[in-house]
Amino acid sequence: MNISGLCKSDFKVYNTFTMMFSRTRPAALFLGMLFLLAACDPSDGTDVEQAVSDLEKQKLEKVAPPESPPPPPPGSPLPSPGLLAATGLAAKDERAKIVLLLPDTRIAMQEFQRNGLAMLVGRQIGYQLTTSDAAGSSTQQIEQFRQAIAAKPAAIIICPIDPPSVAALIVEAQTHGIIVIGLDKRMLNEGCTSIVFSDQRKVGRMAADTIIEALKRKAAEENRTEITGRVVQLRGTADSYSTNEIAEGFSEGLRTQSGVILVHDAPADWTTENATKCTTEAFNLQKNFDAIYAQSDAMAIGAAKAAETAGQRETVIIVGTDGLSGQKRGLELVRLGELDASVVQPALVDLALHIITKIRSDNTFKPQLSYEIQPVVILPKNVDQMLRTGTYKLPNL
Repeated sequence: MNISGLCKSDFKVYNTFTMMFSRTRPAALFLGMLFLLAACDPSDGTDVEQAVSDLEKQKLEKVAPPESPPPPPPGSPLPSPGLLAATGLAAKDERAKIVLLLPDTRIAMQEFQRNGLAMLVGRQIGYQLTTSDAAGSSTQQIEQFRQAIAAKPAAIIICPIDPPSVAALIVEAQTHGIIVIGLDKRMLNEGCTSIVFSDQRKVGRMAADTIIEALKRKAAEENRTEITGRVVQLRGTADSYSTNEIAEGFSEGLRTQSGVILVHDAPADWTTENATKCTTEAFNLQKNFDAIYAQSDAMAIGAAKAAETAGQRETVIIVGTDGLSGQKRGLELVRLGELDASVVQPALVDLALHIITKIRSDNTFKPQLSYEIQPVVILPKNVDQMLRTGTYKLPNL
């Protein structure tokens, strides 16, 4: 491992930590840069409730002004009537409305999407954002979609609970000149202006690959040729498209090694508290295992608490999902060593906004039917770089 960047005063402590952890923890592959980051990198994230982190700001300022602009002064010219008409707005409107329809903002990722998009829209002259939360109800989301169309916004961004149920509303919105951006792979044939998605099976597969690589390192350290491991999975909910897709990708990845077995699989309803309870139950039933995969970082922290209480935190690899920036979220949790890794779920709304603003400012631009943003894995060895330059990359329009 390259330790050339380690603070000189920390060499002795670093060596002590390395010797101690290399003997006791199967996630030794994650530890290389961990102490360096904790000891020498003073940067902290910003709470997503107030703003998108510095990481996301640096990445998205490429398509947004650097500061929140003041409202146009009285008497300033409005956008051209042609542009307003093309988006279904009346000429008297001073701001173009964007509506975001989310399934359930109790889920950390969706909360992050809402707050991040609010900040980004606030930086666009002439735009305002309205967000609706369906609280997990497809019926409620359908009604919210109808209300959104009636408001005649410039655009609707929707993460659907049940894509076929809103297909007719997408067509209706389009007939009113409303841009519709879907945030789900299943919406490809539902008539959206464009869709932006991240493949959920890839998210699960990356988590499995990360755990398998750690188990390979453990086997090598123990001079074993067979890769073995007992694994626990914590799902978000018992049955939803996203959780099932992630779980299927995770199972596919584990099946590449016959000695790696999923011994416990339970829903924890996305909360830290439920994840702690489920993991405690897993310890009671299974006694010991080698790795835990949680479908959100909030649940991964709950699993880590249970493992600590059981006296097994140092022998269990814990991988989360989302990789959000901000205090006590995925990026920071990996940097601090509270999680061993996290699979980044791209926010999607950043690219959706970019598509909307480009459609409205460039009459020659025609978006692709779909844009895929690739998830990535955060490890202690790359977390410092990601904090500086960003996690995922947006495709070119």
